[in-house]
Amino acid sequence: MKQAGRILRQPLVSVIIPSFNHEDFVKTAIRSVLDQGINDIEVIVVDDGSSDGTVQRVSAIRDFRVQIVPQRENRRVHPRNLALSMARGRYVAFQNSDDEWKPGKLAAQLEVLENDPRVVVCFTGVEAIGPDGKALTDSWANGLFSTANRSSPAWLRHFFEAGNCLCLPSAVARREVVERAGRFRPSLIQLSDFDLWVRLAALGEFRVIEHAFTRMRVIPGRNVSGPSPDARRRSNVEFSYVLERFLDAPVFECLPDVFADLLPKTVRSRVAYQAWLVAHAWVLGTPGHRLFADRALAVLLDDPSKREELCEVFGVELIHDFNNKRGELEVGVAT
Repeated sequence: MKQAGRILRQPLVSVIIPSFNHEDFVKTAIRSVLDQGINDIEVIVVDDGSSDGTVQRVSAIRDFRVQIVPQRENRRVHPRNLALSMARGRYVAFQNSDDEWKPGKLAAQLEVLENDPRVVVCFTGVEAIGPDGKALTDSWANGLFSTANRSSPAWLRHFFEAGNCLCLPSAVARREVVERAGRFRPSLIQLSDFDLWVRLAALGEFRVIEHAFTRMRVIPGRNVSGPSPDARRRSNVEFSYVLERFLDAPVFECLPDVFADLLPKTVRSRVAYQAWLVAHAWVLGTPGHRLFADRALAVLLDDPSKREELCEVFGVELIHDFNNKRGELEVGVAT
Protein backbone atom coordinates (compact mmCIF):
# COMPACT_ATOMS: atom_id res chain seq x y z
CA MET A 1 0.00 0.00 0.00
CA LYS A 2 1.09 3.59 -0.47
CA GLN A 3 2.41 5.00 2.75
CA ALA A 4 0.51 8.00 4.10
CA GLY A 5 2.21 11.29 3.35
CA ARG A 6 4.67 9.81 0.85
CA ILE A 7 4.51 11.75 -2.42
CA LEU A 8 5.97 10.20 -5.53
CA ARG A 9 7.38 12.27 -8.33
CA GLN A 10 6.37 11.14 -11.80
CA PRO A 11 7.55 7.54 -12.07
CA LEU A 12 9.41 6.18 -15.06
CA VAL A 13 7.16 3.12 -15.34
CA SER A 14 3.57 2.45 -14.35
CA VAL A 15 2.97 -1.28 -13.87
CA ILE A 16 -0.68 -2.26 -14.30
CA ILE A 17 -1.93 -5.45 -12.63
CA PRO A 18 -5.60 -6.49 -12.82
CA SER A 19 -6.44 -9.14 -10.23
CA PHE A 20 -9.30 -11.55 -9.71
CA ASN A 21 -9.33 -14.42 -7.22
CA HIS A 22 -5.58 -14.98 -7.34
CA GLU A 23 -4.80 -14.92 -3.63
CA ASP A 24 -2.37 -17.82 -4.09
CA PHE A 25 -0.26 -16.00 -6.71
CA VAL A 26 -0.76 -12.24 -6.47
CA LYS A 27 2.02 -11.53 -3.94
CA THR A 28 4.50 -13.48 -6.07
CA ALA A 29 3.40 -11.56 -9.16
CA ILE A 30 3.84 -8.20 -7.44
CA ARG A 31 7.10 -9.19 -5.77
CA SER A 32 8.54 -10.17 -9.16
CA VAL A 33 7.83 -6.58 -10.28
CA LEU A 34 9.23 -4.91 -7.16
CA ASP A 35 12.39 -7.01 -7.35
CA GLN A 36 13.29 -5.84 -10.87
CA GLY A 37 15.85 -3.40 -9.49
CA ILE A 38 14.00 -0.44 -11.03
CA ASN A 39 12.87 1.70 -8.10
CA ASP A 40 11.31 4.49 -10.18
CA ILE A 41 7.98 2.70 -10.67
CA GLU A 42 4.39 2.72 -9.50
CA VAL A 43 2.37 -0.50 -9.29
CA ILE A 44 -1.39 -0.10 -9.76
CA VAL A 45 -3.35 -3.20 -8.76
CA VAL A 46 -7.02 -3.05 -9.75
CA ASP A 47 -8.89 -5.87 -8.05
CA ASP A 48 -11.87 -6.81 -10.19
CA GLY A 49 -14.29 -7.86 -7.46
CA SER A 50 -12.38 -10.82 -6.01
CA SER A 51 -14.31 -13.03 -3.59
CA ASP A 52 -11.19 -14.57 -2.03
CA GLY A 53 -8.38 -12.97 -0.06
CA THR A 54 -6.66 -11.23 -2.99
CA VAL A 55 -7.28 -7.69 -1.69
CA GLN A 56 -6.01 -8.59 1.76
CA ARG A 57 -2.85 -10.14 0.30
CA VAL A 58 -2.08 -7.02 -1.72
CA SER A 59 -2.94 -4.68 1.15
CA ALA A 60 -0.39 -6.50 3.31
CA ILE A 61 2.46 -5.46 0.98
CA ARG A 62 4.19 -2.56 2.72
CA ASP A 63 5.71 -0.70 -0.21
CA PHE A 64 4.78 2.89 -1.04
CA ARG A 65 5.06 2.08 -4.77
CA VAL A 66 2.06 -0.29 -4.62
CA GLN A 67 -1.55 0.81 -4.52
CA ILE A 68 -4.66 -1.37 -4.52
CA VAL A 69 -7.86 -0.18 -6.20
CA PRO A 70 -10.69 -2.55 -5.16
CA GLN A 71 -13.81 -2.84 -7.32
CA ARG A 72 -17.07 -4.10 -5.82
CA GLU A 73 -18.34 -6.01 -8.86
CA ASN A 74 -16.46 -8.17 -11.33
CA ARG A 75 -16.35 -6.70 -14.88
CA ARG A 76 -18.32 -3.56 -13.96
CA VAL A 77 -15.35 -1.52 -15.20
CA HIS A 78 -12.39 -2.45 -17.39
CA PRO A 79 -9.56 -2.81 -14.84
CA ARG A 80 -6.67 -2.09 -17.22
CA ASN A 81 -8.37 1.02 -18.61
CA LEU A 82 -9.11 2.22 -15.07
CA ALA A 83 -5.44 1.75 -14.18
CA LEU A 84 -4.36 3.54 -17.35
CA SER A 85 -6.50 6.52 -16.33
CA MET A 86 -4.49 6.66 -13.10
CA ALA A 87 -1.05 5.89 -14.55
CA ARG A 88 1.62 8.63 -14.55
CA GLY A 89 4.70 6.89 -15.91
CA ARG A 90 6.46 7.59 -19.18
CA TYR A 91 6.14 3.88 -19.86
CA VAL A 92 3.40 1.43 -18.98
CA ALA A 93 4.03 -2.26 -18.28
CA PHE A 94 1.38 -4.95 -18.04
CA GLN A 95 1.47 -7.82 -15.58
CA ASN A 96 -1.13 -10.42 -14.64
CA SER A 97 -1.81 -11.29 -11.02
CA ASP A 98 -0.87 -14.95 -11.51
CA ASP A 99 2.22 -14.51 -13.72
CA GLU A 100 5.85 -13.75 -12.89
CA TRP A 101 8.70 -11.66 -14.27
CA LYS A 102 12.26 -12.91 -14.18
CA PRO A 103 14.95 -10.56 -12.84
CA GLY A 104 16.28 -8.15 -15.45
CA LYS A 105 13.12 -8.07 -17.56
CA LEU A 106 12.22 -4.44 -17.03
CA ALA A 107 15.80 -3.17 -17.35
CA ALA A 108 16.30 -4.98 -20.66
CA GLN A 109 13.09 -3.55 -22.11
CA LEU A 110 13.73 -0.02 -20.88
CA GLU A 111 17.13 -0.12 -22.54
CA VAL A 112 15.47 -0.93 -25.87
CA LEU A 113 12.82 1.78 -25.50
CA GLU A 114 15.22 4.46 -24.29
CA ASN A 115 17.71 3.79 -27.10
CA ASP A 116 15.27 3.62 -30.04
CA PRO A 117 12.41 6.15 -30.17
CA ARG A 118 10.86 4.28 -33.10
CA VAL A 119 9.95 1.37 -30.81
CA VAL A 120 6.55 1.87 -29.19
CA VAL A 121 6.25 -1.54 -27.50
CA CYS A 122 8.84 -4.04 -26.33
CA PHE A 123 7.94 -7.67 -25.64
CA THR A 124 9.92 -10.65 -24.36
CA GLY A 125 9.97 -14.39 -24.81
CA VAL A 126 7.60 -16.38 -22.60
CA GLU A 127 7.99 -19.48 -20.44
CA ALA A 128 4.88 -21.45 -19.47
CA ILE A 129 4.74 -22.48 -15.81
CA GLY A 130 2.29 -24.51 -13.75
CA PRO A 131 0.54 -23.63 -10.47
CA ASP A 132 3.69 -24.74 -8.62
CA GLY A 133 5.89 -22.34 -10.60
CA LYS A 134 7.72 -25.13 -12.43
CA ALA A 135 8.28 -24.82 -16.19
CA LEU A 136 5.89 -26.71 -18.45
CA THR A 137 6.89 -28.34 -21.72
CA ASP A 138 3.59 -29.72 -23.03
CA SER A 139 0.88 -27.21 -22.16
CA TRP A 140 -1.44 -25.45 -24.61
CA ALA A 141 0.60 -22.26 -24.07
CA ASN A 142 3.95 -23.72 -25.16
CA GLY A 143 4.96 -22.26 -28.53
CA LEU A 144 2.02 -19.86 -28.53
CA PHE A 145 4.11 -16.69 -28.54
CA SER A 146 6.62 -15.55 -31.13
CA THR A 147 10.09 -14.13 -30.53
CA ALA A 148 10.52 -13.10 -34.18
CA ASN A 149 11.10 -9.45 -35.01
CA ARG A 150 9.23 -7.91 -37.94
CA SER A 151 8.66 -4.52 -39.51
CA SER A 152 5.37 -2.79 -38.70
CA PRO A 153 3.80 -3.74 -42.07
CA ALA A 154 4.90 -7.34 -41.54
CA TRP A 155 3.34 -7.37 -38.06
CA LEU A 156 0.08 -6.05 -39.45
CA ARG A 157 0.13 -8.65 -42.22
CA HIS A 158 0.68 -11.40 -39.64
CA PHE A 159 -2.07 -10.02 -37.41
CA PHE A 160 -4.60 -9.94 -40.25
CA GLU A 161 -3.79 -13.36 -41.64
CA ALA A 162 -2.78 -15.37 -38.56
CA GLY A 163 -3.83 -13.49 -35.42
CA ASN A 164 -2.01 -12.74 -32.18
CA CYS A 165 1.36 -14.17 -31.13
CA LEU A 166 2.42 -11.63 -28.48
CA CYS A 167 2.01 -11.95 -24.71
CA LEU A 168 0.43 -9.10 -22.75
CA PRO A 169 2.33 -9.54 -19.45
CA SER A 170 5.58 -9.36 -21.42
CA ALA A 171 4.78 -5.91 -22.84
CA VAL A 172 6.23 -2.52 -21.93
CA ALA A 173 4.89 0.38 -24.01
CA ARG A 174 5.16 4.13 -24.31
CA ARG A 175 2.14 5.36 -22.36
CA GLU A 176 1.57 8.36 -24.64
CA VAL A 177 1.26 6.05 -27.65
CA VAL A 178 -1.14 3.71 -25.82
CA GLU A 179 -3.30 6.71 -25.01
CA ARG A 180 -3.13 7.88 -28.63
CA ALA A 181 -4.17 4.42 -29.81
CA GLY A 182 -7.19 4.45 -27.51
CA ARG A 183 -6.45 2.00 -24.64
CA PHE A 184 -8.25 -1.38 -24.51
CA ARG A 185 -11.59 -2.08 -26.14
CA PRO A 186 -13.81 -2.94 -23.13
CA SER A 187 -16.19 -5.28 -24.98
CA LEU A 188 -13.41 -7.75 -25.83
CA ILE A 189 -12.81 -10.39 -23.18
CA GLN A 190 -10.07 -12.49 -24.79
CA LEU A 191 -8.53 -10.37 -27.52
CA SER A 192 -8.43 -6.84 -26.11
CA ASP A 193 -4.62 -6.97 -26.03
CA PHE A 194 -4.47 -8.15 -29.66
CA ASP A 195 -6.83 -5.33 -30.61
CA LEU A 196 -4.39 -2.88 -29.03
CA TRP A 197 -1.35 -4.42 -30.78
CA VAL A 198 -3.01 -3.91 -34.17
CA ARG A 199 -3.46 -0.19 -33.52
CA LEU A 200 0.00 0.24 -32.02
CA ALA A 201 1.70 -1.49 -34.96
CA ALA A 202 0.35 1.30 -37.17
CA LEU A 203 1.95 3.92 -34.91
CA GLY A 204 5.48 2.59 -34.48
CA GLU A 205 7.84 -0.35 -34.33
CA PHE A 206 7.70 -3.43 -32.11
CA ARG A 207 10.72 -5.15 -30.61
CA VAL A 208 10.76 -8.65 -29.11
CA ILE A 209 13.58 -9.70 -26.78
CA GLU A 210 14.10 -13.40 -27.33
CA HIS A 211 14.96 -14.29 -23.74
CA ALA A 212 11.99 -15.70 -21.79
CA PHE A 213 11.84 -12.99 -19.12
CA THR A 214 8.06 -13.52 -18.70
CA ARG A 215 6.63 -16.56 -16.92
CA MET A 216 2.98 -17.20 -17.82
CA ARG A 217 1.10 -19.39 -15.38
CA VAL A 218 -1.14 -22.09 -16.84
CA ILE A 219 -3.86 -23.14 -14.39
CA PRO A 220 -6.20 -25.90 -15.68
CA GLY A 221 -9.75 -24.63 -15.92
CA ARG A 222 -8.92 -21.06 -14.87
CA ASN A 223 -7.17 -19.40 -17.82
CA VAL A 224 -9.78 -17.37 -19.73
CA SER A 225 -7.81 -17.80 -22.95
CA GLY A 226 -7.28 -21.54 -22.42
CA PRO A 227 -8.59 -24.05 -24.95
CA SER A 228 -12.33 -24.72 -24.61
CA PRO A 229 -15.33 -24.60 -26.97
CA ASP A 230 -16.55 -21.36 -25.34
CA ALA A 231 -13.13 -19.75 -25.63
CA ARG A 232 -12.84 -20.71 -29.30
CA ARG A 233 -16.25 -19.25 -30.08
CA ARG A 234 -15.45 -16.02 -28.24
CA SER A 235 -12.11 -15.79 -30.00
CA ASN A 236 -13.69 -16.23 -33.44
CA VAL A 237 -16.23 -13.47 -32.80
CA GLU A 238 -13.71 -11.12 -31.21
CA PHE A 239 -11.16 -11.76 -33.98
CA SER A 240 -13.74 -10.59 -36.52
CA TYR A 241 -14.13 -7.32 -34.59
CA VAL A 242 -10.38 -6.82 -34.31
CA LEU A 243 -10.08 -7.17 -38.10
CA GLU A 244 -12.37 -4.17 -38.47
CA ARG A 245 -9.47 -2.04 -37.22
CA PHE A 246 -7.92 -2.54 -40.66
CA LEU A 247 -10.77 -0.48 -42.14
CA ASP A 248 -10.10 2.58 -39.98
CA ALA A 249 -7.25 4.97 -39.16
CA PRO A 250 -4.46 4.57 -38.33
CA VAL A 251 -4.28 1.01 -39.70
CA PHE A 252 -6.12 1.57 -42.98
CA GLU A 253 -3.48 4.00 -44.24
CA CYS A 254 -0.86 1.25 -43.86
CA LEU A 255 -2.61 -1.23 -46.20
CA PRO A 256 -0.61 -0.41 -49.37
CA ASP A 257 2.58 -1.39 -47.51
CA VAL A 258 1.03 -4.30 -45.63
CA PHE A 259 -0.30 -6.00 -48.78
CA ALA A 260 2.08 -4.52 -51.36
CA ASP A 261 2.64 -7.88 -53.05
CA LEU A 262 -1.07 -8.72 -53.33
CA LEU A 263 -2.99 -5.52 -54.03
CA PRO A 264 -4.00 -5.22 -57.71
CA LYS A 265 -3.08 -1.94 -59.39
CA THR A 266 -6.77 -1.37 -60.12
CA VAL A 267 -7.44 -0.99 -56.37
CA ARG A 268 -7.02 2.71 -55.67
CA SER A 269 -10.03 4.17 -53.85
CA ARG A 270 -10.91 3.68 -50.18
CA VAL A 271 -14.01 1.65 -51.08
CA ALA A 272 -12.02 -0.59 -53.41
CA TYR A 273 -9.36 -1.17 -50.73
CA GLN A 274 -12.07 -2.18 -48.27
CA ALA A 275 -13.70 -4.56 -50.75
CA TRP A 276 -10.34 -6.11 -51.63
CA LEU A 277 -9.64 -6.70 -47.93
CA VAL A 278 -13.01 -8.44 -47.65
CA ALA A 279 -12.15 -10.67 -50.60
CA HIS A 280 -8.77 -11.52 -49.04
CA ALA A 281 -10.51 -12.44 -45.77
CA TRP A 282 -12.84 -14.75 -47.70
CA VAL A 283 -9.81 -16.51 -49.17
CA LEU A 284 -8.28 -17.00 -45.72
CA GLY A 285 -11.57 -18.56 -44.71
CA THR A 286 -11.40 -18.92 -40.93
CA PRO A 287 -14.65 -18.30 -39.00
CA GLY A 288 -13.33 -14.95 -37.77
CA HIS A 289 -12.29 -13.85 -41.26
CA ARG A 290 -15.67 -14.83 -42.67
CA LEU A 291 -17.62 -12.98 -39.99
CA PHE A 292 -15.51 -9.88 -40.58
CA ALA A 293 -15.95 -10.11 -44.35
CA ASP A 294 -19.72 -10.45 -44.10
CA ARG A 295 -20.15 -7.41 -41.84
CA ALA A 296 -17.67 -5.22 -43.72
CA LEU A 297 -19.15 -5.86 -47.15
CA ALA A 298 -22.70 -5.47 -45.87
CA VAL A 299 -21.86 -1.92 -44.73
CA LEU A 300 -20.54 -1.07 -48.19
CA LEU A 301 -23.50 -2.61 -50.00
CA ASP A 302 -25.98 -0.70 -47.86
CA ASP A 303 -24.58 2.58 -49.22
CA PRO A 304 -25.93 3.18 -52.77
CA SER A 305 -22.92 5.14 -54.02
CA LYS A 306 -20.42 2.64 -52.60
CA ARG A 307 -22.46 -0.25 -54.00
CA GLU A 308 -22.30 1.31 -57.46
CA GLU A 309 -18.54 1.85 -57.18
CA LEU A 310 -18.04 -1.78 -56.15
CA CYS A 311 -20.00 -2.98 -59.18
CA GLU A 312 -17.90 -0.75 -61.46
CA VAL A 313 -14.59 -2.04 -60.08
CA PHE A 314 -15.35 -5.69 -59.28
CA GLY A 315 -18.54 -6.39 -61.22
CA VAL A 316 -21.94 -7.44 -59.94
CA GLU A 317 -20.46 -10.90 -59.31
CA LEU A 318 -19.20 -9.49 -56.01
CA ILE A 319 -22.79 -9.21 -54.77
CA HIS A 320 -23.54 -12.77 -55.87
CA ASP A 321 -20.43 -13.96 -54.04
CA PHE A 322 -21.60 -12.08 -50.94
CA ASN A 323 -24.96 -13.86 -51.01
CA ASN A 324 -23.31 -17.24 -51.51
CA LYS A 325 -20.74 -16.70 -48.77
CA ARG A 326 -23.42 -15.60 -46.32
CA GLY A 327 -25.25 -18.85 -47.04
CA GLU A 328 -22.12 -20.75 -46.04
CA LEU A 329 -21.70 -19.06 -42.62
CA GLU A 330 -22.02 -21.43 -39.65
CA VAL A 331 -24.36 -19.58 -37.32
CA GLY A 332 -26.57 -22.44 -36.14
CA VAL A 333 -29.89 -23.51 -37.62
CA ALA A 334 -33.01 -24.08 -35.51
CA THR A 335 -34.51 -27.57 -35.76
